[in-house]
Amino acid sequence: MLWVCFCRFLSIRYGFPARAIARIHGEKVNTYFQVSVVLPRAKVEVVSAQLFELGCCGVVEEDISDGVRLTAYFEAAENKAEIEQALVPCKCRFEPVPDTDWTLSWRSFFRPVYPSPRMAICPPWNRVSDPPGGFTIAIDPQMAFGTGHHETTRLALLGLEKKITSGDRVLDVGTGSGILSIAAVKLGAAEAMAVDIEASAIENARANCVLNDVDAQVVLMQCSVDRVSGIFDVVIANMISSILLPMVPELAKRLHPEGYAILGGILDREREAFCAVLDRANLVLDEMLDDGEWLCAIARKSR
Repeated sequence: MLWVCFCRFLSIRYGFPARAIARIHGEKVNTYFQVSVVLPRAKVEVVSAQLFELGCCGVVEEDISDGVRLTAYFEAAENKAEIEQALVPCKCRFEPVPDTDWTLSWRSFFRPVYPSPRMAICPPWNRVSDPPGGFTIAIDPQMAFGTGHHETTRLALLGLEKKITSGDRVLDVGTGSGILSIAAVKLGAAEAMAVDIEASAIENARANCVLNDVDAQVVLMQCSVDRVSGIFDVVIANMISSILLPMVPELAKRLHPEGYAILGGILDREREAFCAVLDRANLVLDEMLDDGEWLCAIARKSR
């Protein structure tokens, strides 16, 4: 499942056809084709969902002057008529995806990013200097989510930068690549406990902790949050809201009375429902960070 999500992440964020990932992973794939259409922003989400139902492997959104150019990738052209019907009344264009040596070119899509003036995130093959007064995190983008390119990851990193103090104990739930635990330690936390239910994520997080020389300060556990014992100064979770919202009460139980919960992966349209969940968990919103349609809440226990 993580592999599928990662392939789709590359496709959505970078225009990187799933064929590229499949070849890296050793799978044999047929020729792909792409279909492009210009849409109003309001229709992008609905049309994207329809295209995925028709077998789309990934989509790319490009903002242009008269709307959004949506490009979708497909493995075969047998359902061309259905795709055209889904895009009515918009005119669409079908093109084959040119072949290339993806095993060499895919790395160029992972460029350094700077979530804040103090933080740089880079792949290990493209190291950058530490920002003034800050630090660099090297992340090997394997199958686990968290490269610093997505808005939710950047917001979570900003939340950590705002709330981590020297000596804190941090709980990172759904650690993925381990990027948030690594950042917490580099920001001054004494220890981070990073948990994930996926073995592949724990393996990737462990490798990234070694890569950043924080493996002694990060404790990795393959488990769900209900198996975690102890109280933490900062609890952070960055995941899709359908998983995050039911988990909030368990996260709150593990939060120090004076600590902070940093919760990301929320869409702006979910703000009201999310605030209601915080209230039921006896958490008070301290600050809401935003980037486009994405939100990250910083909350504390009600007194």
